[in-house]
Amino acid sequence: MHIETDGLVIKEQNVGESDRLITVLTSEYGLIRAFVSGGKSMKNRNLAGTGLLTYSDFVFYKGRDAYNVNSAVEREVFFDLRTNIENLSIAFYLAELAGELAPESSECGELLKLLLNSIYLLSKEKLPATQIKAVAELRAVAMSGYAPNLIACTECGAFESEPMFFDIKHGTLACSVCATPQYTQLSYSTVTAMRHIIYSEAKKVFDFTLSDRCLAELSRICERFALEQVGCNFKTLEFYKSVKTI
Repeated sequence: MHIETDGLVIKEQNVGESDRLITVLTSEYGLIRAFVSGGKSMKNRNLAGTGLLTYSDFVFYKGRDAYNVNSAVEREVFFDLRTNIENLSIAFYLAELAGELAPESSECGELLKLLLNSIYLLSKEKLPATQIKAVAELRAVAMSGYAPNLIACTECGAFESEPMFFDIKHGTLACSVCATPQYTQLSYSTVTAMRHIIYSEAKKVFDFTLSDRCLAELSRICERFALEQVGCNFKTLEFYKSVKTI
């Protein structure tokens, strides 16, 4: 059986002496793990289309036990991303995060679109990298079923206070009156940005600005919330922190 779909390569590993196993986030079929026969060879016709963080049109053949790549024609390889190690490391991390969140054998177009847009913005350096990372983290976990409730204080219904407080484990808000020790203090500007990330249209999700202080706060809280909800650590995130200059 043959499957045709677009997808982004989010993971790769060597298998044996000559083959590679890639994980592809596809729009129609979720995660697909497929072997690239002879994929280590520089002469392999599918080498460019199956590279890590390459967005391609794929034809997969589904055998009895596994998928194999019949063809992979690259659409976008994000060359500019390779010039900035910090941005590249964020892209690796977001790809790994998507791999934890994405289902297998289910439609995954919105998550793929979010990841592609994030990598594009990182490659073109159109926004602060920490902002792109925070948006991708919070939006990805939200669309995967872990959306926080950011509408109002869960105790009294207050929409706004300065500061506000966020429960990282349960994804709930509290005002300055109702907050208890398990909540983390946030500025109201940061909460407003989080609401925008969760509730805005997909095409507008990156469209906001914050002060440097609030952006740093947003970056910390989105990362902590994502890690809490996914329940695992990421080597790619550790690598990003090791190369981050500020």
